[in-house]
Amino acid sequence: MEEAGNKKRVLILGAGAAGIGAALELRRIGARVPGLEVILVDRRDSYYSMPFVWQIVSGSVDPGHISFPLRSLFKRSAAQLITFRQASVQAIDTVRKVVSTDGGELQWDYLVIAVGSTTNFFGMADLEKNSLTLKSLESAIAIHNHILDNYKAAFREEDEQRRRELLTFVVIGGGPTGVEIAAAIEDFVGNVLVRNYPSLRSRGRVLLVEAQDALLSGLKPGVSNLALNRLSSRGIEVLLSTRITRAWPGGIQSADGQTVATDTVIWVAGVKPVAVVGALPFNKAKDGRIIVNQYLETPGAPGIYVLGDCAYISQEHGSIPYPATQQVAEREGPACARNIVRVIRGEQQRVFRYRFKGQLIYMGRNLTAGQVFGHVFNGFAAAMLRRAYYVWAFVSYFGVATEFKRKLGALRDWTRAYFYHRSTAHLE
Repeated sequence: MEEAGNKKRVLILGAGAAGIGAALELRRIGARVPGLEVILVDRRDSYYSMPFVWQIVSGSVDPGHISFPLRSLFKRSAAQLITFRQASVQAIDTVRKVVSTDGGELQWDYLVIAVGSTTNFFGMADLEKNSLTLKSLESAIAIHNHILDNYKAAFREEDEQRRRELLTFVVIGGGPTGVEIAAAIEDFVGNVLVRNYPSLRSRGRVLLVEAQDALLSGLKPGVSNLALNRLSSRGIEVLLSTRITRAWPGGIQSADGQTVATDTVIWVAGVKPVAVVGALPFNKAKDGRIIVNQYLETPGAPGIYVLGDCAYISQEHGSIPYPATQQVAEREGPACARNIVRVIRGEQQRVFRYRFKGQLIYMGRNLTAGQVFGHVFNGFAAAMLRRAYYVWAFVSYFGVATEFKRKLGALRDWTRAYFYHRSTAHLE
């Protein structure tokens, strides 16, 4: 087991938006804290931002252009303040202050748990077995390749029923990810693949299934209605108040007995904390997230902070929790880092506050609907606003570590994608 010695060691588990944010903030302010040591642990050796990942499905961006090696992010770290360890977290011992990984044990003085979430199938084993998910770069690549394989198979298939199954794509989950992935698939099959397979032009079918009676339930009703109208106008079939209860290799069935014959089911209807979080002896919310105080720290366990998808933190002046979104996680990371430094210095921690700024949802090349500071936006202007924001976010946030050619490659990909010049090659 590696000892922390006389240093003040901050151990960050997870290199997602929250973990990266905490590490970067500690790098910025940590040089002024004598003896501070930061170790960032993740099972992957590269980072990518989830809001960009779904674009891989439609061939809009090369995977290598939106990810970067984690080691390069911290190679310029002052006095080697931050060390990256590629390892899988196996257990967290809160008594001994030790984290067990497949590469050995690590001690901590301050622990940041930001290991993200995993897909929640709500106990439906057949859906887990017969559906694809969108939780990583690799899963987005798998969906992209799966769509290409289905079109190739459908082109050769003589049985009409089997051909319909191959060309029917079902997305389950009507949140932002579900809406955007359904729109992206419709773009891909309706405007790109038809050029390669003109005989299949009228056979592609995209369905979006949501168990509640509205899409985008976390946003204003006006946004939900806009999304429903925009998707329907593009030929995407939206099934509301439809709960899927069964799946098999050739189709799905809803609670009311309705069936859809399909070879492709993409499940984005729920997430839950990973197993290592579930095993921790802390108070948890109904969804399994660890309940933290307004300093992002676990009550009764000083020095242990929980961020991102793992954390349940109530908004100030209310009992409603902050949503488990990247937008919130990006703010939690730096706030947590500053609180850790304040504790080391013997200062009072500060309450985490964040005002939801809004969200713009992609529904087509020039179709976007969303909510910004309480106002509903839609149409071409909203699409341009969303595009400008994502370009700014990519250049500024990723600009910390990515090479110029990587950023230029992504911008080139997005420009080509606007004109439906997208990759129809298998991705690795």
